[in-house]
Amino acid sequence: MSASSYFSIKLLSRVEDAGLNASAPPQQRWLDGWLVRFSPGKAKRARCVNALADGRLSLDEKLDACRQVLDDAGLPLVVRVTPFSHPVDLDQRLAERDYASIDD
Repeated sequence: MSASSYFSIKLLSRVEDAGLNASAPPQQRWLDGWLVRFSPGKAKRARCVNALADGRLSLDEKLDACRQVLDDAGLPLVVRVTPFSHPVDLDQRLAERDYASIDD
């Protein structure tokens, strides 16, 4: 990896962190390395799952736990996938489980 690519990735990572921290709703919870936000507003960032770290649970266990939190809040399960999501192949693994992509 070139130095410019490395710094681009680091900068994008900082931008992602800043975005998450700037829009932190009070209705959020950490669940095994994933940030589950369940604010009833319109902003998707405030009512979705951000897969930030691997954690210890299996993917299916983690999805079930996230679904329960969002069901309790009356919200659909939406998993936000970014280049920084964990596991790194999350989009493929969600597709294998018949989850559909809704936005880029």
